[in-house]
Amino acid sequence: MPGGPVNPNRPSVLGEDLGSVFAPFDRLGKPGDPSYVAGTGGDGQTQQGNQQGPGSNNGSYVPYQQVYGDFYQYALTTLDRSYVPLSVKDYVRDYFSSLDPSR
Repeated sequence: MPGGPVNPNRPSVLGEDLGSVFAPFDRLGKPGDPSYVAGTGGDGQTQQGNQQGPGSNNGSYVPYQQVYGDFYQYALTTLDRSYVPLSVKDYVRDYFSSLDPSR
């Protein structure tokens, strides 16, 4: 079948394709940072570019190992600050442990 999946139903393997992940912290802030949207609003118009050629590296792709700790720490802090059933806390901790790049 043309256009079908190349390797359908292939099991996921931790560490596969985790060389870098999209984490635009410079633009969006790190997990747990306060969020706000600055500006005065718009008039509903958008502008669309029409350029061709290779894109540029804007630094948003960072090594997985570099950002894992930020997300893990944010998850633990959120679990401690909120009412979450103990079984769910254990589930979240186990989930992040399974993602740990140092394992």
